[in-house]
Amino acid sequence: MHVIHFAFECGGFDNRLMRGGLSPLVWNLSREYAARGHRVSLVTPAHGLLETLRHDHPIEELPYVHEHHVPLVPDPKVWPDHPAEIGLDLTTQAHRLRRDGVDVYFLSDAFLDLLPDRLYPPPGMEGRDLAHFKPLVFQVAGAHFVQRYLRDGEAVVHGFEPYYHYLLPTLFADDPALRTVSTVAANAPVAQAVYRPQVERLLGVFGVEADLDAFAAPLPAEDSPEATMARVLAGTRMHVEAGPDHIAFLPMILAHADLVDFVSPGQRDHYSTFRDTPFESLFQALPVSRMLRERAPKLFTGGCGISDSWLARDPRAVDREAVLRGLGLDASLPVFYHAARYAVHHKGQLELVRAVEEVLAGGTEAVFVLRFATNGGGQTAPAANASFQSVADRFPDRVHLDWRLADEDTLFEQAACADFCVFPSKFELDGFLIAQAEAMACGAVPIATAQSVTAHFGHALPADDPRATGLSLPGSFRDDDTALAASLAERIRQAVALRRTAPGDYARLSANARATARRFTWSRSADRRLAAFEDLLRDRPRPFPVEDAVRYGWFDALPAEAWSRHRELVARSAADLGDTGAYGRCAPLDEQAYERLFETAYARADFVRCAETARAAGRDDWAARVRGRYRVLPDATGGRVLEYRHPHARHVELAVPGTVAPATGLESRAEAVASDEAVPADSGMVLTALAPVGDGVFRGALPGSPAGRGPLVMLTLDSGRVTWDTLPGDGLADRPAFRLVATDLDGTLLRDDQTVSERTLRALARVAEAGARHLVVTGRPAAACKQYLAALGYRGLAVCGQGAQLYDAGADRLLSSASLDLGLAQEVVERVEAVLGPLELGVVTAPPESRFKVTPRFGERVRHGWDVTADRGLLWTDPIDKLVLHHTSVPEDEVESVARTLCGDRVTVVHSVRGMVEVLPAGTTKAAGVERAARLLGCDAAETVAFGDMPNDIPLLAWARHGVAVANAHPALRAMADEIAPGNDEDGVAVVLERLFGTPEEPS
Repeated sequence: MHVIHFAFECGGFDNRLMRGGLSPLVWNLSREYAARGHRVSLVTPAHGLLETLRHDHPIEELPYVHEHHVPLVPDPKVWPDHPAEIGLDLTTQAHRLRRDGVDVYFLSDAFLDLLPDRLYPPPGMEGRDLAHFKPLVFQVAGAHFVQRYLRDGEAVVHGFEPYYHYLLPTLFADDPALRTVSTVAANAPVAQAVYRPQVERLLGVFGVEADLDAFAAPLPAEDSPEATMARVLAGTRMHVEAGPDHIAFLPMILAHADLVDFVSPGQRDHYSTFRDTPFESLFQALPVSRMLRERAPKLFTGGCGISDSWLARDPRAVDREAVLRGLGLDASLPVFYHAARYAVHHKGQLELVRAVEEVLAGGTEAVFVLRFATNGGGQTAPAANASFQSVADRFPDRVHLDWRLADEDTLFEQAACADFCVFPSKFELDGFLIAQAEAMACGAVPIATAQSVTAHFGHALPADDPRATGLSLPGSFRDDDTALAASLAERIRQAVALRRTAPGDYARLSANARATARRFTWSRSADRRLAAFEDLLRDRPRPFPVEDAVRYGWFDALPAEAWSRHRELVARSAADLGDTGAYGRCAPLDEQAYERLFETAYARADFVRCAETARAAGRDDWAARVRGRYRVLPDATGGRVLEYRHPHARHVELAVPGTVAPATGLESRAEAVASDEAVPADSGMVLTALAPVGDGVFRGALPGSPAGRGPLVMLTLDSGRVTWDTLPGDGLADRPAFRLVATDLDGTLLRDDQTVSERTLRALARVAEAGARHLVVTGRPAAACKQYLAALGYRGLAVCGQGAQLYDAGADRLLSSASLDLGLAQEVVERVEAVLGPLELGVVTAPPESRFKVTPRFGERVRHGWDVTADRGLLWTDPIDKLVLHHTSVPEDEVESVARTLCGDRVTVVHSVRGMVEVLPAGTTKAAGVERAARLLGCDAAETVAFGDMPNDIPLLAWARHGVAVANAHPALRAMADEIAPGNDEDGVAVVLERLFGTPEEPS
């Protein structure tokens, strides 16, 4: 077959034409195809280097001279001092180099020969220098060349990096002889867009019409969460905002290219979903997200590799001592290696230099070989960053910093000396990282970011995994990430210790790294692509990738037969994502399934799915837990404080109006503008971190939000997942001071006749209307309070048995229960009776029976339904939840005191009802039980008002922010309460609730 490679750089055969990983990708695939007998034509700009190349290569001038007109239509907002259209009259010539069976065609004209020192126009040129349009001119000149010179039969036109060939699939879409393939080698922002009038003008030059409206992405509504996300992300490397006069070019490629190729499985996964990144939510709202699902059969993974010449070399043949001595470094110390183009932010080089400075200043014994390649083609290159160079100059015997591009001999020698290779890449922007693979192939243990796109390297696997290759760093989505720098410094220290104190573990990781990297060959990569090209040319349809779609959660895109054929796979994926709807189509939605789905979604901070699951399961407590993730508190100055809580949150950041911080101290503004990385736009929205104030609890000042719109927070979870949470705006400032109302039953909420007044019922209804929760907290076992809960219409959680039981009233299910050891209970009786004389006893047996067994003289407290026995031995025949002591002549306060003095270190002793002293498992209190329940409901003590009447309520009232004793309460409780309410027969609880939550209207 004829494969036409279309690439802006191709210098794998000569580093003077190489600026990044694209060159070896293009060149090595070209060589592999040619070695298999295929015709390979490689179209690339000459970049003004023809004369330089002629010294080492036989460059042939071709009889191709094409005079053509290229209309440039600059965006007037970016180019305000330029005309609406600028005409370039160019004469493009072609030259050929035949090498290793590949025809390399160099296109040369006045525009394509610009920037010979750097090849690519830096982002800072846009709006200032027309050389910015060099890649666009290459597309036009290259398309003409393919049509006029290379089109002599069927061919596959394979473009590398969408930004450098996005016109080609549309231009060649109606040409039956040309099939187009697009390789995404690095992950530019998926919404990256170009000026639409420019695209329309160039399509017109070629006489091609296209429905560009189909690819337009409508702007999100001005006050929508998506608009805020877009503005925040525009200040990062993940997103570029564009107006309605721009068009994203990836949808054009998806619509018209025959195949879209990725260089690693994780890269394809990432580009398909952006899962667990800050861009995921916004991505799902873009048309490109839908197009990726619809055109999933076009997506495939061709892979990437290491050159045969690299793999043929023997690292053991390198003289480590000589190489490192030549660099001025001590060969006896652990060596850390990094080689990449100079890209301060997305390569994590800023954090790397910070970490190097920290560990060396702290006395860590290690050396660093750092290559930040800029320009120069092997010649002397000036320092691109003065601060980086100053760190190297401070530690000349520990750091070798080289700014030059280097040949393979130099790179291999230095990589072979490395004990560890360090690649703290960020933003998921790298697709494969050939330099990391090369160093690993020499046995270097990687220290690298845990990213989807580089998961193939195995460094993020758990340390005890037999396939593990190295040490991972947390993913990062910010420019100057101090947390990443600190983590990197810690990993470097850990690596030094590993090398010196655990040589066996190091040897295992090194061997795994070598074996893993050596699997990435260009031969395998070429085979995958050639098989796909063969299918393309033979018009073999590609199947819908069901397994991948299931993994991505694209359940709406699954064909009907997949739901039966892949039922178990879909159920597992849905469970992993907390997707109740998809799970319910494949497996029963019973109580345990709902709970698993809810907990999974909650752990992922997917609160939309949490709410859906709570509604489907009829679990108000789950819904309350979701609502309880935040609250707004007043501060001392009259402002507002947002408190946010999630047990798995590592960082919580609030989106607020503001300006992007100036360039970091390690990179000047001039250096940032001159680099190959675009300076993020200032969109007027930034993130401000909430301060951690406890496990999973964060607080920070809350600025005013537009009416009806709540705050937007970005969460970074312990798992590395980053996601957004939109908090409701309506009523945010009017949320009640207390979100949990905890009430005792007997003597508190219930009147003396064991009824609940209408006034109290109305007050509790008002509590619910205000968004707060009512929690019953009783000494009664769950089985003994059902009738009272029914009278309240109570269907939520209840804390029963003095805190020992957690009961779901709506499901009539005991969630947890603590038992009292029988031997310990008998010992308590013996010891108390030795002081006070004979006791009357009662026990509550363990669920599900929960019977109350008592001795005959338990007193007037004996009630209908109790089991009365004169044989004490029958009290100990079944497991029990608690023991109850009653003395016919000694006051209960004294019985309680004696029991606590004698046994309080092994059991909990409480006085709850007149005449009764209860003995429970150690640690059992109403406060402990309420704390467990509150956690499930998403609340805490600071949001709780509690009501009680007896000494067993003391821990509860002490735990709550505000404790209320009714007037009929025991003196010990009244003495410590924050407030004394009217008695239980005077509806004391209702009186306080009406003050806190408002007086409900009485029914007419």
